[in-house]
Amino acid sequence: MTGGALPRLRTTAERWLDGTGDVRAIALLRIAAGPIVLIHLRPFLEIAADGGSWDDTFHVPYAAWYPALSGGAWRALLWGAVAAAVLMSIGLFTRAATAYTAGFVAWNLFLSQTHFHHNRAFLVILLTGLAVLPVGRVLSIDAVIARSRGRPLAGAIGPLWPLIPMRFSVATAYWASGLSKLLDPDWWGGVVLQLRIEQYGSSALDRGAPEWVIDLLASEAFMWWFAKVVVLTEVFIGVGLLVRRTRLAAVWVAIPFHLTIEATAEVQVFSLAGLCALVIWVTPTTRDRTLVVSGAGWARRLGAAVRWLDWTGRFTVEQSDAGTAVTLYDRPGGTGAPIVRTGREAVWFVLSRLPLAFPIAAPVLPIRSRRGRRARRRNSRSTAG
Repeated sequence: MTGGALPRLRTTAERWLDGTGDVRAIALLRIAAGPIVLIHLRPFLEIAADGGSWDDTFHVPYAAWYPALSGGAWRALLWGAVAAAVLMSIGLFTRAATAYTAGFVAWNLFLSQTHFHHNRAFLVILLTGLAVLPVGRVLSIDAVIARSRGRPLAGAIGPLWPLIPMRFSVATAYWASGLSKLLDPDWWGGVVLQLRIEQYGSSALDRGAPEWVIDLLASEAFMWWFAKVVVLTEVFIGVGLLVRRTRLAAVWVAIPFHLTIEATAEVQVFSLAGLCALVIWVTPTTRDRTLVVSGAGWARRLGAAVRWLDWTGRFTVEQSDAGTAVTLYDRPGGTGAPIVRTGREAVWFVLSRLPLAFPIAAPVLPIRSRRGRRARRRNSRSTAG
């Protein structure tokens, strides 16, 4: 490791371990986590609705000393978790509701070895991170009540260290799964995927998947190649999320990856949780880009759309009566000066940072950025000449 790399690594570690940041984006995960928890608890709620308990059927305890309640006590805690998940999602008594939700889901998971599934452990990790971070200070009823009483909350500024295990755990879920499949000849050869299509193909058709797609996936020749694409895609997502330069591409690839899994297999809440967990990779700063729109028409409409759809708080939108219709002042580049984007390049960049537009805009952005850099170099040369 070079002499310059070590100080940079030390600075980055200190920033994440001791520093603070704005985790507003994680509040989106908190909002989505409530319905995900309810879906996760549905099988247990069906047992409780019939007056049963978690230990009415076959179970294998992890340890004799583990605190376990059954019967009416378990059902009361379960319904309490339902209420807490709703309160967590809407942001009322957020800290207590999130802590209770995370605690119950984790406790219930370890009541029996038969309760364990990887998607449930993944959910516990996400809920634990939400319980530690100050995710109730924005996008919540708590924040609205605080403002109405004249004592607004101090924003979602909190410690950054909880994001380290959250990010590592999420990335691990991809590359560990991908590497294990890479070493499994049945997975690499397509046998497992063929069996999965045979098992869940009818369910995919019921969900609206085209019949020709299912027939294609059931083809042995196609599946031999497709299995390799799936495995390498999973490895790429896991590794790409950990590398800053490939993170945006990894997030983009993860979206169709999870949607495909959800449409073709029964993975309980993993796909939903995995999609929502992608917000943890948003840089923990807000309003660090300024979008200036001038005039009326489409530029003004773009500014209004950004104000409504910028859920992660990436932009400050300002109105101007002169200049280019759209100008974006991005984070400082290597020279220390803000990167200025104008016109279509600015529009596509803004769209690539809005959650709803990201899947469409992200692939277009590199093309627009390259064209913009070439145009700036041409203008620079013509000015120098």
